[in-house]
Amino acid sequence: MNPIIGLVSLAGQYEVGFNETPCLFKKAAEGLEKSGFSIIKAEDVIYDGDTMKKAANTLKHREFDVLCVCIGTWSEDHHLLDLLEYIDKPVILWAFPAVDTGSLCGAHQICCVLNELNKDYFFVYGETDDKKIYKEIGNIARAAALKNKLKHVKLGSIGGRVKGMTDIAFDELEIKDKTGIRIINLDENELAEAFESINRDKCSVYWEDVKNKAGRVSSSDKYGIESVRYYFAMKTLIEKYELEGIAVKCYPKWMGKVCLGFSLLSEEGIVCGCEGDINNTVSMKILYELSNIPTHNTDLLYPDYKANTILFSHCGSGAFSIASNKKDIHFAPVRLADTGVCSLFPAKAGKVTLINIVGRRGTFKMTSVVGEAIECGMEFPGNPLKVKFKKDVYEINRLIADEGVGHHWIAGYGDMEKELEYFCKLNRIRFLKI
Repeated sequence: MNPIIGLVSLAGQYEVGFNETPCLFKKAAEGLEKSGFSIIKAEDVIYDGDTMKKAANTLKHREFDVLCVCIGTWSEDHHLLDLLEYIDKPVILWAFPAVDTGSLCGAHQICCVLNELNKDYFFVYGETDDKKIYKEIGNIARAAALKNKLKHVKLGSIGGRVKGMTDIAFDELEIKDKTGIRIINLDENELAEAFESINRDKCSVYWEDVKNKAGRVSSSDKYGIESVRYYFAMKTLIEKYELEGIAVKCYPKWMGKVCLGFSLLSEEGIVCGCEGDINNTVSMKILYELSNIPTHNTDLLYPDYKANTILFSHCGSGAFSIASNKKDIHFAPVRLADTGVCSLFPAKAGKVTLINIVGRRGTFKMTSVVGEAIECGMEFPGNPLKVKFKKDVYEINRLIADEGVGHHWIAGYGDMEKELEYFCKLNRIRFLKI
């Protein structure tokens, strides 16, 4: 996720520090660029109607994700309000430490006004050489960029959700309203028809190549070829409907049939949700966009209170690149049904953010918890992910139950909790940080 930041400066022409504001603005711009951000600048300090209009003309037809306002001194607040009539973007108000410029009190004043007007804004306070400021601005900017990206995303729901798994029921209008993502509902017959159209001989050749991605193969060639046909069938629907992800009601009819396809599609940047869980396919898309790394689709299986770890896993549809070692990848029939091809492997270690989305209008919420994935063995026949937490896992376990979070968790590599918190603020989503 590479956000673009619009940058302006604001000051009062009669205030101490007005003449120094262009230098402050230049240092801020250089700091953002050195931190790896793309910026679009309106060079002149905004202090009256003419300078506001000049900034508006520079920025209003440009594409960027968030507007960062360098507050050099106290300023009349209406100049920024007028600018926002031309530029409908979330605002970062950056105040700078000083006794006599009024930068901080001017920022607080504007925060009050924007809050009263229900505008999206964030506040940061610090010097232009403070690395923590650039990290915070980056978190906010990535959240804003994520919001902009998701407005154009379509996910496919094939067959609806699994019967008897009511916690994954989804409200597609609420998903559109809160995240921007549009859900396209597809009948199971469309997948079956696409499967029948796929050439078996082509898939036989492809299966021989795919087998090289595993350290061990115990699924039969019959199941392997069938799985490859489903992979190409899903690609057909993805291309037809311009989808960036799919959820398939795999249990019980499609168990083992689409799992290998999910692994392959995940490596291509297509998020794939099990059991028809659209809410957590949305979670997958969010974490993938923030990290650019395939995610884990999991159930929370076993808290170990002594080790303060929790074991997560699902049947085995993870991307090959998130395996601890390529040699560990085992193509095997799915558990319970003993059919098809699953990609079984322990997950690689590293910092992970796990999220869950459940609910409908009025209850829609995202829950997040951050931990450290540690080395583990094949403690479950799927993609076991063992996570060590700083917080007591007994308390995590209790909070999940008390808050009615549900049973599916999506894990992404990296600590993305601040971006998620800001994203939820921008979208009026209840955010529960465990």
